[in-house]
Amino acid sequence: MGLSKTLKLKLIKLDIKQTEKLIKMSVEDKVSFSEIKKLFNLTPGEVEKFLLKELGEQRFKRWKLRQQKRSTHKGRPRLDTEV
Repeated sequence: MGLSKTLKLKLIKLDIKQTEKLIKMSVEDKVSFSEIKKLFNLTPGEVEKFLLKELGEQRFKRWKLRQQKRSTHKGRPRLDTEV
């Protein structure tokens, strides 16, 4: 799973501190995707692709599992709880 050209362009604009902040916000359970979208203009899918690249496969899988166990997925309902 590679990064799209659009996502690469968005990420190039981030400096090291912004990249670190994005990673920290993304892995924290209390921060929603909507907050990340406001600050970095990244969709949930783009955040997931970014995290896979930055965290590596094993850490990403653990993060993804933890997210799936929550009742909401970073501000949006999980697929199995949608009406």
